Amino acid sequence: MKGINIVRHNILKIPLLLMGTLVLAIFLTSCASTGRYDTQKGALAGAGIGALAGQAIGRNTKSTLIGAGAGGLIGAILGDSEDQKNQEIRDRQRTQAMTAPIAPLHADAEPPPGRWITVRGRWNGNTWILAHKRWIPVNPEYPTNRY
Repeated sequence: MKGINIVRHNILKIPLLLMGTLVLAIFLTSCASTGRYDTQKGALAGAGIGALAGQAIGRNTKSTLIGAGAGGLIGAILGDSEDQKNQEIRDRQRTQAMTAPIAPLHADAEPPPGRWITVRGRWNGNTWILAHKRWIPVNPEYPTNRY
């Protein structure tokens, strides 16, 4: 009679453990913000899937923990590769935007009213912005000596 109670007790534990692991994985994955954190998302999803697979294969806590660890590691590696691909794309887009050719003015076109000024270098948060030139348009109907 004792053996039947142990089996019944273990059978009831498995769905509860699987449900808890799934809820935890969904909760933790939703905490990672969108955009640049595929490493964390991959680790959390991998840990959840690995824990489920470990429990299904080994049917004990040790197998669940090994599955969670292995799944988390594999998920983090795959997520990191996605982060690196996305960073390369952002860097390429930034470089293309910075080196995009400026449309030339037509020879017979009159330039818009305004003047170039030199903006000093400055700190913006943790980033140093180099000194650069900036075109300041001037409205001929509203003269100003602000610059």
